[in-house]
Amino acid sequence: MVDKNSKYSPLGLVVRVHENILSKISCQELFKENCFSILIVNFGYLCIKTKDTEIHLSANEIIVIPTRTSFKVLKRSDQLQISLVSFPSAFIFKNSIRRPYVGYFEFFVTKVPSKVSLKSEDAVLLIDLFKLIDSKRRSSNEHIFKNEVVLFSFNLLLYELASIYSIYSRYIKIRYTRKETIVMQFFRILESNCKTQHGVKFYADALFITTGHLTKTVKEVTEKTTKQCIEEALVLETKILLQNEDLTILHIMEELQFSNISFFSNFFKKYTSMSPSEYRLRLNIY
Repeated sequence: MVDKNSKYSPLGLVVRVHENILSKISCQELFKENCFSILIVNFGYLCIKTKDTEIHLSANEIIVIPTRTSFKVLKRSDQLQISLVSFPSAFIFKNSIRRPYVGYFEFFVTKVPSKVSLKSEDAVLLIDLFKLIDSKRRSSNEHIFKNEVVLFSFNLLLYELASIYSIYSRYIKIRYTRKETIVMQFFRILESNCKTQHGVKFYADALFITTGHLTKTVKEVTEKTTKQCIEEALVLETKILLQNEDLTILHIMEELQFSNISFFSNFFKKYTSMSPSEYRLRLNIY
């Protein structure tokens, strides 16, 4: 039976490591339709059904289950142990760092669960990263940059996962829908242009679609508007630039194409509750 007290879910992030599953019901309870789930089977086997497809998972196999995926646990072994990280879509699209859209977002954009068989060393690596994230999430709230530490730990997992999936992807046949393809193309264009292009129209024109169609499509797939994605990318770029003490706030403002310091400061403060100068000062302290 799942120990409810082991659940740790601020910001919607849930981490379970080496959890023994003793019933089909407790296993079903692990999965929430409003969350992405990254599941690794440590030992035993698990069979789930998504729509009309049965997916069989054995030891050292991993599956990324997209949000809003309805599924049912069909059967499991008497002894089943899993490791799991789950989070809502708002978490994944908010908590990403430099170059967040290259490569690894495909398995979060698609609505088709992606399963691969891991080498033992890859499974151990990912589970160690699960443990790292859980440890950082449980750390003291007194650390002013606790969320940033969690962010970097989470992104380390994503990059390692992306690397693993890129290696195994040749064996995975995934058909993306037109909407999923548009969103992936949008993120790639955003990655290269977010510093200088802040308007939705630029990205819609680059994709040869209307701004309304782009916003509707991004919202449906990511649960974020196009404008929100652009602004969050700008905030992330600002945080990265602020780490370079050779760059003045004015230089950063100009590089990111803001019209004046006041607007730039208010924009950054809206998302971080700190001005750029305050954020840089805190970085130096910690």
